Amino acid sequence: MKPYILAEGLKYRRTPMKIMTVMMPLVTVLLAAWLTHNFFAVDSYNWWYMALYPGFLGILCSMIGEKEKRKKNYTIWSLPCDMGKIWDAKILVGVAVSGISVVCVVLFTMLIGKGMEIVFHITYIVAPSFGRQILAGIVMWVTTLWQIPFCLFLIQKMGTFLMLVVHMGCYAVFSVTVSLRPWFALVPGAITSRLLCPLLGVLPNGLLLQPGQMTYSPELAGMENLLIGIPAVLFWFFLFWLVSRRWFERQVASE
Repeated sequence: MKPYILAEGLKYRRTPMKIMTVMMPLVTVLLAAWLTHNFFAVDSYNWWYMALYPGFLGILCSMIGEKEKRKKNYTIWSLPCDMGKIWDAKILVGVAVSGISVVCVVLFTMLIGKGMEIVFHITYIVAPSFGRQILAGIVMWVTTLWQIPFCLFLIQKMGTFLMLVVHMGCYAVFSVTVSLRPWFALVPGAITSRLLCPLLGVLPNGLLLQPGQMTYSPELAGMENLLIGIPAVLFWFFLFWLVSRRWFERQVASE
């Protein structure tokens, strides 16, 4: 498997993938620091996982899958290689890069937040501990892994533009509305925003997780949601991986 991953990684040495992986989190954190001040930490994360991170993953999957797609995959289907392992390598590269982006968001948020506190003497209205922020980063990464095989499959079926429209549109609806429902675990796009409510103290709509706020309910503050959401989202991740892998392998047999 290692040669497949290394070969896949070599394709992106002269692409903006590395710059994008660091700059998108940095721009998000800087905008939150500039615009939100006392709500900096929670808004930094909320903006990332509700809007910019799904877009980042869509663009990332486009970089991974679009190059061969433009040539109708003939450049890899003609190789004497295991097509399933090629698909696995694409997903694993996406998993690794997405993890790096989340690490960047967490580090930038903690460092800039502490710097603002020391230099400008800002008192944050909501200030998750460093431990909570690290845990939130791990949950954010794990609960969004399903998007990688899902977006890679959509690129093969409909191209980058339609993939972004479908993915971003559905995610925007599900993460705000379905995440508030008791059956949120049945929709993968609703899980991340639901699980980060108790960890960061913020609702999917960006308001504080407090009684009286629009869409607040006591169930959203329960840590037991993690015990439901994490197994469910891992099921969705491996299901999308398995289904898309088998579909990709069948494309070679049909040619």
